[in-house]
Amino acid sequence: MAIKRFALALLLLSFIVAGCGNRGIPTIKQELLDNKLSVLMLTGASMSAPAKQSVGNALQQWRDANFIAFDWIKDLNQLDESVIAKLKASNYDYIYVIGNELFPSANGVIGQGLSTGKWTLLQSQLDVKGITSQVNEQASFLQIDSQQIETLKNKWIQDLLAENVVVEWVTRSDRPIPSAWAPSEEADHIVLLDNNEQWFQQLSFQTRQHHSNTIIFYTPVDEAQVQKAKSIGVSVVDISGAVSAELNWAQILDNRLAMMKNSSWKKGGTIYNEQELKELKMK
Repeated sequence: MAIKRFALALLLLSFIVAGCGNRGIPTIKQELLDNKLSVLMLTGASMSAPAKQSVGNALQQWRDANFIAFDWIKDLNQLDESVIAKLKASNYDYIYVIGNELFPSANGVIGQGLSTGKWTLLQSQLDVKGITSQVNEQASFLQIDSQQIETLKNKWIQDLLAENVVVEWVTRSDRPIPSAWAPSEEADHIVLLDNNEQWFQQLSFQTRQHHSNTIIFYTPVDEAQVQKAKSIGVSVVDISGAVSAELNWAQILDNRLAMMKNSSWKKGGTIYNEQELKELKMK
């Protein structure tokens, strides 16, 4: 009789322990484990600290709340051997590349076909060097709207001219100044850099002759040329690099999560939407 009571008590105790062990603890369904996604995140050395923090927060949330495994290689100047090794060792579902400076090497790696994963390249800053125009067509590409940038520049210049500011323009022959900004009768306000070693002397002369208030570089130039023009003593603007963009990385990455969950990835270019692009302004 005592043995029976002991066996019954032991059985009841096992039921209690089993019930306590499962109460309030979520269990991962097998189908979730079978369908677990994996991500390789690659970020450039030019990323700001707040942007890196947003990426780190997003990856943690992807893993903890959505069971997405990830590897993150940060502070890259190009996709190097460490990236190649990761691609060869693991079969990632999605590969994200954040940073304009990484695009040239990313194009080469994508072309090697080392991964069957879906590549997404994300523009991190405005593109003065035209790097983003050469993104591999097999990748998805998120970029800042170039038309919106040109609209902002145009408005800034129109407002400047409306204030009767006298401008000297510096450009190249293959980048003519729009006639709305510099009519043909004002051709003597333009200095061409092409095959013109005396461009600075010419610019200095014209600025004094016209009592100009502002010099605008309409074509991309190096910082040394901008600094040299500033020595003339008037305001100098490099219009190709005069716009700054603030991106909402938390929103951008949240939208990438939604894309992965909905399996809605598509190759080709897409512009950042109004929530993803916080602000675009003249510096």
